[in-house]
Amino acid sequence: MTTYGVLGVGSLATFVVRGLCDGVADPPAIVLSPRNAAVSAQLAAAYPTVTVARDNQAVLDTADVVLVLLRRQHSDALLGLAWRPDHVVVSAVAGLPLSRLAEMVAPAREVARAVAMPASATRSFRTPVHPPVPAVTALFDRLGGTMPIEDGELFEAIYTSMGTFAPFFEYLRVITDFLVARGMDAADAHELIATTFVDVARPLSAPHPDLSELVKEYAPPGGGNEQLTNLMRDEGVFEGMVRALDEVHRRLTG
Repeated sequence: MTTYGVLGVGSLATFVVRGLCDGVADPPAIVLSPRNAAVSAQLAAAYPTVTVARDNQAVLDTADVVLVLLRRQHSDALLGLAWRPDHVVVSAVAGLPLSRLAEMVAPAREVARAVAMPASATRSFRTPVHPPVPAVTALFDRLGGTMPIEDGELFEAIYTSMGTFAPFFEYLRVITDFLVARGMDAADAHELIATTFVDVARPLSAPHPDLSELVKEYAPPGGGNEQLTNLMRDEGVFEGMVRALDEVHRRLTG
């Protein structure tokens, strides 16, 4: 059975470990780096197949497939480790190109990148992987499925598109502040907007949702949704978003 090693144990690692182990009849062996001692200890206590290594090198010595979940500024931790040619390495580090990753983990021969997400915890997300290395796709198939991406430029665009959660929550914050400014209790405003958008987003869980059709459905002629959409379009809000995505993509790709 494949042993998975995890370098960088934060929230994303927690989601991955839960997805691999929670409610699974035959969970894999997982070895965690000790840097975040509290989180590592909690996961090891929760799942019998999870252990904590004494250091990063001990993770590599035990693991067959190594999942790199470090922050970009901490990725130099990959240097100076004794990688094996038979290691399979998959990185979810934003802004770390595949070519640079391969240099840092040489002589490991098989390297890939993945856009891991919190939904891995519930095995409800097909993870984009580039290139689709078999051992890596096997890992993410355990977590809800794999979206194999052969084109490196497309993968970078996908990575850019996944970094849009904060603007979404900022959008909801603006709406909430609109209500508070007009006299609504702040806690009630947050609850109202949060529950409303959770319910409105339910159609997104359907297979192959058509976003253009959803826009039409929620913007009947003459209604407030149509008016707000048109006003935002006239103000260049959506064009500004396109420009912002292009700029973030440019920065990520150097």
